[in-house]
Amino acid sequence: MVYHYSYLIGCLTLFIIWGLLFFIRKDTKKEMLIISFLFGIGGLIVDPIYSSDWWFPMTITNTLPGIESFLFGFSVAGIASIIYLDVLRKKLKIKKANKSVEVRRNFNLFLIGFLLLGLFFGFYFILKWNSFWASFPAFLIPLGIIYFKRRDLIINSVFSGLLLAIVSFLFYWIPELVTPGWILNTWNFEMISGILIFGVPLEDLVWFFLAGLIIGPYYEYWKEARVVDEK
Repeated sequence: MVYHYSYLIGCLTLFIIWGLLFFIRKDTKKEMLIISFLFGIGGLIVDPIYSSDWWFPMTITNTLPGIESFLFGFSVAGIASIIYLDVLRKKLKIKKANKSVEVRRNFNLFLIGFLLLGLFFGFYFILKWNSFWASFPAFLIPLGIIYFKRRDLIINSVFSGLLLAIVSFLFYWIPELVTPGWILNTWNFEMISGILIFGVPLEDLVWFFLAGLIIGPYYEYWKEARVVDEK
């Protein structure tokens, strides 16, 4: 039971970072909350799949999904959605829209969301791919749509992926510091490469980078917002 709280500690570490970013700026609060809740719900849906072959985390409720599943998705998505804006001192410019434009925008939101889940489930359940590899088409195909329609968001996307991957080290290091051996005893290294980057599984860093790629520009794509420099 030494690792019973490790997952929660990692999630709370990310949530603290989320909170710091949330209170730094007033103009990104709405974006953070919306994207955080969307992917928090997504975390509840996909965590049992990732925990079937990639890693086997313990939760405080001894269930999967658990409270940690929501907290992880909530925190990761919120951080990814605005970290580019905060670090590079950018802001969003959103034009007011009539009902027809809002319908189009909402269609874009749900199209990307359904593609993410649909592709992930399809490659995992139908094609029997490992959950790590199933993440690639699930992330990259919707991302290709965003890039095709909004090339101006590519820089946002890439920086968000890199920054989220850097922040993700804390998700592993803090629980490992408090409960040594957590990583070696929780990840299924028979299913992944076994390569560690500063103590963190390579595949996890790749996953965080991919998550940042798609989540970073997600709100801007949905709202047809422009990223501009702060004045």
